Amino acid sequence: MNTSGLILLTGLALGWITLVLGWWISGKIRRMWRRHRYGEPIDHEELLVKYGGQMAGALDQQVLSRMLTEEIPQAYQVDRAVLLLPQDHQLMDSRGGGWGLPVSHAAVRWVTSSGEAQRADRGRLHEIISQGSADLSWTGAWVPLMRGAVLRGMWLLGKRAGGLLFAPEDLSNLTSLSRQAAVILESLHLAQQEQRAAAEIRTLYQRVVAAQEVERGRLARDLHDGVLQDLCAMSRDLKALEVQPQGGENTIAGLTVRSGETVHTLRAICNDLRPPLLGQGLAAALEALIGQLGAGARPTLSLELSSGEVRLPDETAVAVFRIAQEALRNAIQHADASEIEVRLTDYPDRLRLTVTDDGRGIAGGVDAARFVAQGHFGLAGMRERAAMIGGRLDVQTAPDNGTVVVLELPR
Repeated sequence: MNTSGLILLTGLALGWITLVLGWWISGKIRRMWRRHRYGEPIDHEELLVKYGGQMAGALDQQVLSRMLTEEIPQAYQVDRAVLLLPQDHQLMDSRGGGWGLPVSHAAVRWVTSSGEAQRADRGRLHEIISQGSADLSWTGAWVPLMRGAVLRGMWLLGKRAGGLLFAPEDLSNLTSLSRQAAVILESLHLAQQEQRAAAEIRTLYQRVVAAQEVERGRLARDLHDGVLQDLCAMSRDLKALEVQPQGGENTIAGLTVRSGETVHTLRAICNDLRPPLLGQGLAAALEALIGQLGAGARPTLSLELSSGEVRLPDETAVAVFRIAQEALRNAIQHADASEIEVRLTDYPDRLRLTVTDDGRGIAGGVDAARFVAQGHFGLAGMRERAAMIGGRLDVQTAPDNGTVVVLELPR
């Protein structure tokens, strides 16, 4: 080999050696820089397997909260973490510390919009935190607990020990854990809703049974003290006529008056048990109800029908009528309204009943469980009637802006 070839080979060898050495040194420097900035690498796969399995077995919110605020933060060398859960448009500390943030907080909206964990010292989030009135300077990472587009909570982790920062892979792992936690929170929330609904149904059933007994007692008293006594008196007068048929004109006139009163009493009892005009259709029954309840000067009641007669099965018509009756009574007794409008709209695919008042509204919202606990069963009863006929009842209200009761019934 000539001298020029030897020089070329030597140069190539030195180039490769330099390239490999540079790559090794740069990797070493890069690892040293990452250890200095993020600390020793964390085995994220192990964390996902360990805590993912534990989350799947979490039976209550406290277990999940302890996992997110105590156990997992230890793996990231974080000495403070808070789990905030939604409560009345607020994100409140799950441990009951009285600390929280509005759902509408700018930082909450910013993190939620991305749906992923973010470092608190970077970009727009850092600006929002530094400009806000709440003391959030202790946070090192914000992790939204998202289930689709629904925010199930916000997980705040403090700064890492020794000035370490959260690495990109740390944030990715926290996002994965948070999504598993959001699934568990949603499951727990649905289970709590089912328990409350079951408790509400049990209470409502007990109330219905008690109301049936009260109604039976009332009917027995009405029949015994009114109709039965009148019939006994008429029977006595008829026996007297058998003995003294002559000169019984006054007795016959009294029997006529008394029999008319008895018929009137029986008709009132029957009307209370079932509106007689339902036999002529739901629209006629609603018109009669409006006329009966709107006889006073206040509030003004009105009925609007989108079409003529609405044909419904008997059971369905009775349920719709009772829902309208209960909604009207509630508005008249509690809303202090000046106008109440009942609207029955017959669409091709559904029937809609709307009862609207311009009263004071319902303070604290329309949580049926709260009303049942207070001994008020009107709203729960309306919802149960709607469910029994395959419909859905929605109540929209705001303080000083009235209330709208909407029944949607598929055809």
